[in-house]
Amino acid sequence: MNYFFILNSYQKKRMSLNKPIWKLRNWIDESKLDWDYLSKNPNAIKVIKKNLNKIAWIWLSENPNVIYLLEKKFNKIKWSPLSKNPNAIHLLEKNQNKIDWDYLSGNPSIFELDYEAMKENNHEIYDELIKEVC
Repeated sequence: MNYFFILNSYQKKRMSLNKPIWKLRNWIDESKLDWDYLSKNPNAIKVIKKNLNKIAWIWLSENPNVIYLLEKKFNKIKWSPLSKNPNAIHLLEKNQNKIDWDYLSGNPSIFELDYEAMKENNHEIYDELIKEVC
């Protein structure tokens, strides 16, 4: 069972503030890392923040964990890779003329929950349950 849904709003807020912070393992020589790959690595946030001059912006644009940085450096955004970034949907919505529609087609965030259909589905399940119980 997923217990996240029964937490109160204070507990949920606290959990969302307590996100994991990743650091480079001690045995990794940072100078040997490739900045193209590092730029799209979602766990490389600390290293990226310390080395803004080494970022490969084309790959950073597809990194889902650095949206805040892309918002600050808006002119550096590469729109094709950003179009497949699931956390960039709000930027894409505001800049539809820059979207790469092929890449966007593979972005899972182009879909949203259909609450009406879910509600309808729950009514069907509810009706079936009532028939079984009664």
